[in-house]
Amino acid sequence: MTDVNSPNKGPDLKHTLATSDSVLSEQANRLDEECAQLLVDIRRIGEPGEPHVLFGQLFDDDQVANYYEALVGTLKSAKKRGLIDF
Repeated sequence: MTDVNSPNKGPDLKHTLATSDSVLSEQANRLDEECAQLLVDIRRIGEPGEPHVLFGQLFDDDQVANYYEALVGTLKSAKKRGLIDF
């Protein structure tokens, strides 16, 4: 039987917070990578010297489809960061 007055009543709060910070950091790093890759893909798919594409061109590209977990989310994040405009 577990003693309810025991100091070990559940997960350690510091460990839980550290784990949460780690997960958030990994997600932020992934988003940074996706935004950087988005700029590369826009240049790759667009006409030489014209760094722009239509959404359909991005969406239909096989490499883009295989790389991004959520293309629309990456586009919105890149716009919020001032990297792209639409």
